[in-house]
Amino acid sequence: MKRIPLLFLTAIFFCLCSCQKKQAVVVAEPEPEENLTPSSLKNIDANTQQYLNGKHVFVLLGYGYNDDDFVEKTKAYISQKFGLKTEESDGLVRLAVYPNDFMKGSSARISMLYTMLEEENLAGIIILGAPEATNASLARLQDKNNGVYPYPVFSLFPQDDMLGSEATALFVLDYAQKAGILEDEEVDYKPDFDADTLIANSIQTMLNPREPIPDTADLMPFVQKIVGPNRTITRYTDTESGLQSQNHFIFE
Repeated sequence: MKRIPLLFLTAIFFCLCSCQKKQAVVVAEPEPEENLTPSSLKNIDANTQQYLNGKHVFVLLGYGYNDDDFVEKTKAYISQKFGLKTEESDGLVRLAVYPNDFMKGSSARISMLYTMLEEENLAGIIILGAPEATNASLARLQDKNNGVYPYPVFSLFPQDDMLGSEATALFVLDYAQKAGILEDEEVDYKPDFDADTLIANSIQTMLNPREPIPDTADLMPFVQKIVGPNRTITRYTDTESGLQSQNHFIFE
């Protein structure tokens, strides 16, 4: 008879311990999610937010800027700075890579650029290493808008027809070939510059509606600002005619 209370007390003790353990595993309220707003969009004003609502910047990576390492690095950089627009997420910048994103069967078709963008609500287009005939798709976009884009188009280091590039972009930017390189030499020369910074600077100029894109006559200081203070741009001079282009610039 004396052992019954002891067993009873032991049962109560284990019940209390069990309740305490169950209380210990109650899931705490989740902490507020960390602010994941891209760094360049954290402090934009209401007017800019309204202007960018529903819009995005289209960036095409072409020849010289389409290898896997560069593409992955640039995706990560753009995602952190501006937000990357994908099927799974909504960001400011939509990125396409030539030829991977332009395959039709076994062939790459840059003409698909027009169908990609004809219904898009854009704040601008930036093309690095434009492949041949890119200007034809851009010209179709111009014609769709009565010959005038409702957004700026920048062509950086194009491999396309130069006159066509100049006619279908607000400006063309290229780097000067290294002096002394023969035309028939196979040389993979690029000056020491950061292409991601040029992309970021280009995108940044498209975000503020209070700073309109200048006319052709005032392009040089505008492009110089994009390139940055460590490089000096000059107008491209045609070697045959000696004429300077109004919207084609080079730097070393």
